[in-house]
Amino acid sequence: MTPPERAAAAAPLLAVSGLCKSFRGLRAVADASLTVMRGEIVALIGPNGAGKTTLFNLVAGALAPDAGSIRLRGVEIAGQRADRVCAAGIGRTFQIVRPFADMTVLENTMVGGFRGTADRALARERAERALRVLDMWPERHRPASTLTLPAGKRLEVARALASEPELLLLDEVMAGLRPTETDRMVAAFRRLNAERGVTILLIEHVMRAVMALAQRVYVLHHGEIIASGTPQQVTSDPRVLRSYLGSAAAPH
Repeated sequence: MTPPERAAAAAPLLAVSGLCKSFRGLRAVADASLTVMRGEIVALIGPNGAGKTTLFNLVAGALAPDAGSIRLRGVEIAGQRADRVCAAGIGRTFQIVRPFADMTVLENTMVGGFRGTADRALARERAERALRVLDMWPERHRPASTLTLPAGKRLEVARALASEPELLLLDEVMAGLRPTETDRMVAAFRRLNAERGVTILLIEHVMRAVMALAQRVYVLHHGEIIASGTPQQVTSDPRVLRSYLGSAAAPH
């Protein structure tokens, strides 16, 4: 490996620094900083209303920050349109699953596969790879409107994955799933990470999944990062216990 290649490998894939966003004077994200290294699975956790999805929207280009920096592979992307952020290598899911109901599972997934190309065969090939890794290929001809909630969640991931991102942002894709369904998703994300090298940043309330997947965790509270570390470190941090469970839950 050459010195430039070693430097690139050591640098964060995603570096967020001093990110701020307010809505009518209400701080949603306040001076938030985090890094995600290439090949990592990193979780962003925090109570409802902490600003997690707003931070995702800033990274994905759905919102422009008031201040701060967002760098992908060292290149500033803060304030760029969502389509340009996607083209740069970031794919994302949404909390609310909204597939194109009158299209099949395969057709829905191909929407993501058309990133950067008008080649239908290539888009289908990308969609097939995404559906296979998520165990959805047998359901490819089903209308999306007939899917169960777990299958709809997997379709949401497949559509993002078909865009072949370097960094995949997962926004509560395991919310509402039973433990067995959560374990199935966890296994799929592990395969994605290990076999295809997809770097993952996920928002998740299901601590079963966070503990099983994440190498590092950031905790957001009132728009601020209040803790970071391994899952074991953050779940024993008194500040984290207070933010989730109230002051009586943590030692003083």
